[in-house]
Formats: sequence, C-alpha cells, structure tokens
Amino acid sequence: MITKTRKQGNSIMLTVPKDFNVPNGVEVEAKLVDNGILYEFVEPQKEFFDFSEDILSDIIAEGYDKDKILVEFKTRKNKLASYFSNIATDTLANSKAMTKEELAKEIGL
Repeated sequence: MITKTRKQGNSIMLTVPKDFNVPNGVEVEAKLVDNGILYEFVEPQKEFFDFSEDILSDIIAEGYDKDKILVEFKTRKNKLASYFSNIATDTLANSKAMTKEELAKEIGL
C-alpha cells in the first residue's frame, strides 16, 4: 500500500492506513535503515515518579470505604512532593559521601 507524506508545522507526517488497525496514540520508534524508515511498536514507559497505582493499592488494602477512597487518594498524592523534599533534606543532613568501593562494601558486593 502506498501513502504520501504531508507537511504539518515543521514536521513531515506519514499516514498509517486505516486497514492496519493501529489505534490513536500508539508509541513507535522510528529507525533509519539502509532502504528506508522502519517503525517499530514499543511498550509505553511508565512514568517513574507516578506512584498512583501504589497509593491506590495501599488505600484499598487498608480497607477504606469506597466513598472515601478518592479523597484519601488525592490527599496522599498531593503530599508526595513534600515527602520527597523531606527525604532529600534528611539525606543531605544525615549522610556522608562515600566512594564506589565503600558503597560496594556497604551493600555486600
């Protein structure tokens, strides 16, 4: 199946035919190969600092009533930034720098 590129802003867009059944928002990695461009599907990366699933799992495990889960979730999610700040402050105040060798010994490598 042949398609044409089109200009959109400063980018060149390539249309994926509807027959390919690729849903909107799918992540692909573009690779330049000898005879063209290869698009490979990739698994979306989970945001490293998104603890939503962890927070929700804890709240459910703690047995909150269903009408209070959302309120508790929002409360805990809003406190995350201050928790990280407290951890950073505590680490700076109470830890010492160590060499790579000292760290390896500390963690048993």
